Amino acid sequence: MAAELPYIEAKGTYREVGRQIGEAERELVLCELDYYGAQFVSLAGFSFAAAVERARPYLKPAEEAVPQVVDQLRGLAEGAGVPFDDLFAANCNEEFTCLPEQAERPEHCTSFALQAGGRTVAGHNEDWYPGDIECLTVRHVTLSDGTSYLSAGPAGNLPITGVTSHGLCGGANTLYSWDLGVGVPNNLLLASLFACRSLEDVRHRIAATPRARGSNHLLADAAGRIWDIETTASKLAWLDGGACFAHTNHYVTPELAPQDATTSEGTYKRRARAEELLAAGLEAGQDAVRLGQAVLCDHANAPSSICAHWNDDDPDPDQSVTTASMLWEPVERRVHVAVGQPCEHAYVTYSL
Repeated sequence: MAAELPYIEAKGTYREVGRQIGEAERELVLCELDYYGAQFVSLAGFSFAAAVERARPYLKPAEEAVPQVVDQLRGLAEGAGVPFDDLFAANCNEEFTCLPEQAERPEHCTSFALQAGGRTVAGHNEDWYPGDIECLTVRHVTLSDGTSYLSAGPAGNLPITGVTSHGLCGGANTLYSWDLGVGVPNNLLLASLFACRSLEDVRHRIAATPRARGSNHLLADAAGRIWDIETTASKLAWLDGGACFAHTNHYVTPELAPQDATTSEGTYKRRARAEELLAAGLEAGQDAVRLGQAVLCDHANAPSSICAHWNDDDPDPDQSVTTASMLWEPVERRVHVAVGQPCEHAYVTYSL
């Protein structure tokens, strides 16, 4: 069964776009903040009120490096009628719930990109906390400079994955490193990348931004190029993904692999499984989109599978599940989105 998400169109400056989205998402933003207010102790070990206080030092670096994104978040808070500090803290979620000192580091996203038969497709399962599923929307944004993009994500969150009018698309994956700092939160860095006009521009923006933590950026463009950029707070490593590349939640570049602090076995299993399925599908000449959907629906190695479900046998409330599944086509400037686990909901297509 296909599930249509709320579809929001917004145009103008960053502040105007944020305000329009906030007005349209008001009830969902409140729902999301209520969820994290209730669950944050389980997820981070401290309350959401404490997170609001802990987030304050990150604001100045963000205002200095990505002021336009902070402005969009201020507009979002104004439109939704919620405190800016609460939304800013919610967008520092990864900085508080994905720390290397946590004994159990939760599984998160799987991403891949492939180029076959003249088609480029990138796929991503957004694995986060189950409360996000009820708060998902699709945003079609057109900024004042003419840049437009499609991004699916939970209300209250800045856009972190999507496809743009410049023929770029990409997904982000949580990484664990001891190299942390008081810098720009990852959500805000990711939101700033939507204005980039080339992969080179993306790499430069990431390198030039003082980051709070590391992340992985798997990117593809309309020319068929696939790039992967891994970071810590202070280091960056780039590699050419060739015709097919997959990434999960551990460092793979020789430069940064020694920085890896994950304790997860599932991240290695998911990446190996994605590579196995992609290689077999490409050899068989499968349609690129259908192949991508099959990979994102895979349940091998459950509960550490690419399509992630809640594990009733695990007492830990800090579990992530697949909250949304996305396939981007940068040439066509479109995205296919499935709500929650893609094994249960059909993909719906949205185009710029």
